[in-house]
Amino acid sequence: MRGTLTHATDATSPRRLASLVLTALLGLATSPGCNRVETDPDARQATTTSPTASHPFAWPSDPSHPVLRLEIDGSAGPGHIDIELMPELAPVTVARIIELASAGYYDGTTFHRVIPDFMIQGGDPRSRDRDPTNDGLGGHDEQLPDEFGEAPFVRGVVGLGNRGRPGSTSTQFFVMQADDRNLDGRYTPIGRVVAGLELVDAISRVQTDRTGRWGPRDRPIENVVMKHVSIVGPVSALAPSLRTDDQADDPPAS
Repeated sequence: MRGTLTHATDATSPRRLASLVLTALLGLATSPGCNRVETDPDARQATTTSPTASHPFAWPSDPSHPVLRLEIDGSAGPGHIDIELMPELAPVTVARIIELASAGYYDGTTFHRVIPDFMIQGGDPRSRDRDPTNDGLGGHDEQLPDEFGEAPFVRGVVGLGNRGRPGSTSTQFFVMQADDRNLDGRYTPIGRVVAGLELVDAISRVQTDRTGRWGPRDRPIENVVMKHVSIVGPVSALAPSLRTDDQADDPPAS
């Protein structure tokens, strides 16, 4: 909540107290992740209306784009999710994600936060242990830059979490299971899913601890594990029909 004080008021007056209470309530309602752990993309679970852009976003298209593969095991069943990384969206961040994945940084981590009709979040190294209470609290010591840009956070888009303030972008990532344009310009996008959206849907349906009885809220009761996360080559080297049906109908850029 930003504003400018233009004159002094009596802090003890009923009118002043009412104003302070209203301001506090509005701040709680609009603060991203105000009741969530760090690196959450957003805490809201209410349905929102996506704004209509006057011009559709022009997604970068390059046959040399690297593909990040998440090999999944656990309660959602085995399978893999392929993500086309787009350096044009966030060059520093994408390069760092490639480096971390190549070093095995994400191997054995879980999707520790799952909210149906919103997103699935994972990649925390602390999720490898048997302690569910620290899931979502970890990350790499090196801070990543904020490379927010104009990419829309629609179904299949992948972004990095943050703490809701500048300079707090984490190495944890989230995959959008549904559109939420409230995230636009607030989180760093790194690409989008080109194969495996059905597995994203399956993960979104697993049973979760909605109340936080055994750790952070929205954590799957049974682990959904990323056994291996790696770069599997350029997007052009994979199946010709790699792009999902959702993305095949994208409107042309103007």
